[in-house]
Amino acid sequence: MRRCKLRNFVLAIVLPLVLFWLLPRPAQSQNFDFAKLESQVKNYSVIIEIQIEVSFGINSSDQEERYLGTIVTEDGLVIFDGTDLASDNLFSSFSGVTVKTTPTKISVTTLDGIKYEAEYLGFDRFTKVGFLKVKMPEGVRFKPIKFSKQYKFKVGEWVALYMLMPEFVSPPLAADIGMVSNLIQSPENFPLTVGFSAIQLTAVLYNSVNEPVGVLGNIMDPSSSGSDMSGMLESFGDVGIPLLGVITADRIEKLITNPPTKGEIERGWLGISLQALTKDIAEFWNLPLSGGIIVNEIIRNSPADVAGLRIGDIIYVVNGEPVEVDREDKVAVFQRKIAALGPGIQVELGIMRTNNNVQDTLTLLVTLQKAPMSSSDAPEFKDESLEMTVRDLVFADYMAYNLDSADFKGVVVSQLIPGGPASIGGLSLGDVIQRIGSAEIKTVAEAKLTLENVAANHPREVIFFIWRQNQTMFVNVKPNWN
Repeated sequence: MRRCKLRNFVLAIVLPLVLFWLLPRPAQSQNFDFAKLESQVKNYSVIIEIQIEVSFGINSSDQEERYLGTIVTEDGLVIFDGTDLASDNLFSSFSGVTVKTTPTKISVTTLDGIKYEAEYLGFDRFTKVGFLKVKMPEGVRFKPIKFSKQYKFKVGEWVALYMLMPEFVSPPLAADIGMVSNLIQSPENFPLTVGFSAIQLTAVLYNSVNEPVGVLGNIMDPSSSGSDMSGMLESFGDVGIPLLGVITADRIEKLITNPPTKGEIERGWLGISLQALTKDIAEFWNLPLSGGIIVNEIIRNSPADVAGLRIGDIIYVVNGEPVEVDREDKVAVFQRKIAALGPGIQVELGIMRTNNNVQDTLTLLVTLQKAPMSSSDAPEFKDESLEMTVRDLVFADYMAYNLDSADFKGVVVSQLIPGGPASIGGLSLGDVIQRIGSAEIKTVAEAKLTLENVAANHPREVIFFIWRQNQTMFVNVKPNWN
């Protein structure tokens, strides 16, 4: 799962540059004042060192990573490439196994050598920009970067960035330039660039007059089930070319104002299962639509349910814009649009509904809720004595096993140490613990309190009542208190 930065350094740099220099030379100027630019970059650039615990299933390992960070607020908010800490990382996409990445120690060092501790806040799942907060001594303030808002990009213009060099190289930063090659409009507005590489993600981009106009990001195919963190899309051939470009200043500023925090959900949620209104379905039903979303199921008490959506409804307009979803691989575009609107936002949906073979159109106002918490964001507790970790049940658990969240309670075994007491005693990943001894367990907080009492009393064995694949059973675990 770990990106081997040094091993791929040459390929990642050379391949895009070769293609870049083969392009016709633009007439735009590329005369950057790098001496002046470097002096301002040093003011708000930091080197981030993070120790990461990576766990999947019963296996775990530790790794160390270095990143170039940028200070974006006076009180020490820092942005960096959060790809490695994303729960939907590349390994998860290929294996189907949820990979949990936990920062265990973070330090931030300014380019003049001052070192601070920092804490990880979270990452934005759409841009993969990560956020740290520096633990600053009282009275210390930083000079943050100030992005140039509302900048209009043009095809053929040059942009520059600074990248972090390998640890054995000094000085630590190196300049690079690229060119805006296209202004992509779908699936999102995205100034595409050539000349950069994926190892430079989240580096600040500057225009020819040294104004910071955004950060380097990648555009991902929203129809893919997983997210290729390298930005490699097969449509560009077997080698793969990163679709890199500008995450614009206005998008970055919104994130800075309300930075994502791990465990806090800021994605909008409608509460339906859905499919695309394909051309064949539209013709079969004789619908005058070129695309839309068919509502297949409605979650009870969800925003869709409260607003009066019905199974079989077709959503063909969102906030006055047509829903151009005519293939299944475009469904994720609609889902991402709803998620990006955020919770608490009122959305106007244009609906086509068939009653007695008559097609009616109507408008529904839906107030989005927070998206259900994912397993990677759920509260958890690691029991050192039994060498296991448990987390709260989440929406996906109830959906996967067709369980009623109102009646079914417990905590999920999310990690086991091989050879540990819990593993030897017979607990398995995915087990739902509903009782420990005589104590009923509904939440991680209750599990934590009960297991701490167990550790204080040192019993010879701990009896767990668990649910496993639609069966209930008792599991006796014998702790090793020595």
